[in-house]
Amino acid sequence: MNLEKDFLDGEKIALEKLSKAKDEKRADEKILPILDIINRSDDYYTSSSCAGRIVLLEIPGIGDKKNAKFLGKWHRTIQPEEILSSMKNAKTGQLWLLAQSPIIHITAKNNAAADKMVKTAVASGFKHSSLKSIVGKIVVEICSTERLDSPIGRNGMLFCDDEYLQLLVDIANDVINKSTKKLYRFKNKIKENF
Repeated sequence: MNLEKDFLDGEKIALEKLSKAKDEKRADEKILPILDIINRSDDYYTSSSCAGRIVLLEIPGIGDKKNAKFLGKWHRTIQPEEILSSMKNAKTGQLWLLAQSPIIHITAKNNAAADKMVKTAVASGFKHSSLKSIVGKIVVEICSTERLDSPIGRNGMLFCDDEYLQLLVDIANDVINKSTKKLYRFKNKIKENF
């Protein structure tokens, strides 16, 4: 097994996918400058990422990710009206409001590079960053602690009042705002360190 060749082959495929996603406007614009810095390094390449998002999801039951339906997805702060408008497409299943912090998967060339990336991420506020895999390829997962997972209805019906929905939206927006600040810190630290 040639680790150097495997790393370079994986890098080529990942960067081609990212280039295609950029061309098709499917890449998360807020995180692209960070990905570009990481991908310029000889020791890393990125494989998947998200700058953080708010999601309205309809799922048949807990854990049934395969049959989940996105009713709304925003990579920015939102208003309660956007949730209510997106709910019009709900039919059957549980309705969940999610706010997810950024996540970045990075393949590192070696253990030392992976360790350096994890330490940089943790120093930037991404406290849940760690090694995801060390067999075959070394994958670092950059992620944070902020998130919201809240059931809000079922079968197209909202089960919370306006005041509680506003609270959930405020919390979700706070997750996005904190995520943006952490990404800014992370971007500055990787500029310094890599």
